[in-house]
Amino acid sequence: MPRTSAYVGSLAAVVVLLAGCSGSGDVGSSSGTERDVQDGGTLTVGAAQGIPQLNPAIRTFAWEESLFPLLWNGLSATDESGEIVPDLAESWEASDDQRTWTFTLRQDVTFTNGKAFTAADVKQTFDYYLDDKTATQEANKIAAVTAVEATDDYTVEFTLSEPIATFPAGIVWVKMLDTESLDSIDKDPVGTGPYKVSEFTPDSSLALVRNDEYFGDPPPLDEITFVKAAEATSAVTALRSGDLDVLWSVPQGDVEQFEGGGDVTLVRPDNPSQWPSWEMDTTSPPFDDVRARQALAYATDREAILDAAYFGQGAVSPTNNALGEENPWYGGDLTEYGYDLDKAKDLFAQAGVEAGDTLTWWGVAGQYPEWNTSGEILQASLKEIGITLKIDNNDIGTWVDKFYPAGKSYPATIVPNFQSTPPEPAYSLNFYQEGRCECNWQSPEFAEAFSTAVSEPDEETRKDAWATVQKVINDEVPLIVPLQSTVVTAVGPGVAGVWVEGGGQLHLESAGLTQD
Repeated sequence: MPRTSAYVGSLAAVVVLLAGCSGSGDVGSSSGTERDVQDGGTLTVGAAQGIPQLNPAIRTFAWEESLFPLLWNGLSATDESGEIVPDLAESWEASDDQRTWTFTLRQDVTFTNGKAFTAADVKQTFDYYLDDKTATQEANKIAAVTAVEATDDYTVEFTLSEPIATFPAGIVWVKMLDTESLDSIDKDPVGTGPYKVSEFTPDSSLALVRNDEYFGDPPPLDEITFVKAAEATSAVTALRSGDLDVLWSVPQGDVEQFEGGGDVTLVRPDNPSQWPSWEMDTTSPPFDDVRARQALAYATDREAILDAAYFGQGAVSPTNNALGEENPWYGGDLTEYGYDLDKAKDLFAQAGVEAGDTLTWWGVAGQYPEWNTSGEILQASLKEIGITLKIDNNDIGTWVDKFYPAGKSYPATIVPNFQSTPPEPAYSLNFYQEGRCECNWQSPEFAEAFSTAVSEPDEETRKDAWATVQKVINDEVPLIVPLQSTVVTAVGPGVAGVWVEGGGQLHLESAGLTQD
């Protein structure tokens, strides 16, 4: 299912996450700078979906992630340059074996209910996130945590089951909670962020007001209001009319109308890290044969798909890589899978897929038009080499039951999907791990290379290790990644300080209205 870094839980197997991630990410252009912003005012922010609930641990839609920097804090954070920096922690250090991490906390933080934030809250929060009953998308990132100990009021020690050199990046989106207030979190959420909730109508609207007790720099705005547009076209109209100040996730077909200047500013990441992932069952024919997977990679017209399905909003992935070519961790001795139907035909034949055979494109009806267009482009390409692609679009429940969770068999089937992940390989390439990817790929070589990379504290050495990981993925083609797509946010006139992460996560904590 489309999601961020892990699954939401049993019910969420049928929930569609439109974008988002959990963790670090490269950022892109901002709508302005701090010196442009005045004190006070209200910002109205919209999207073509609502916010159903207010628990950051069990978020159901990626749109909810726009609230994270506003209402809650983690021990670490991603700044606008993409660096991992202290947040509620002042500092951290790791043991030589990268298995023990010690965090020193700020001593000037209170929750919005007046309670002081201490190490005990960190332990209780992680205990909650680690509880099997908590359906959190952060589960895979913190699965290695075996113990959390508050050694004093402002020091926390984490014990890991394996060495992880990127642990501070992995816990960015584990937001600190007053666990004693969880029962009322949708009515009166308690956080430590620069804003607090004043009014909430699920799936309709949410009003935030400035938190005067916030430990950091005061936020510029008095209030931020989130509203749900009736649908995407209405949202674009509302932005143009001034009823919205910020529109998250502009429909890709509507982006072009805002290009080239005017009152509306487009904010997008320089290094997009949302990527379509066409999944195949690598344990069932014909895709249990690597040659069939490589054939599909050569039969993928990436340029045509980017232009027609994604309206040019993104960049092709010629090496079939989840990491974009602008990603600082991108690298390795990688084969380019250029559009080559002769190679595709030959490799399919070697794998036993002949002219006249049929494959299935298993899509979703009524949603994700880019998926259907992508399927039609692939269908036309395969037809040229005599292979039929049957496009079968279904309701989302039927769609997800076909392949989710990992371990299901779905022979001769291609499932369009997408991932929104941080550019950090530890929390993007981990999707390929056994038991995680519904492609059912099992590769001891990958597992060893991934473990080596994630445990390496030296960045230059780690970059070489990630290059090895990418080489294994590139050779084995466990799934198809035609491109990295861009989630675009549109900002109206008189608004500054809006920025986005690589997966499209919206940041409004520094947003404000510009001086007249």
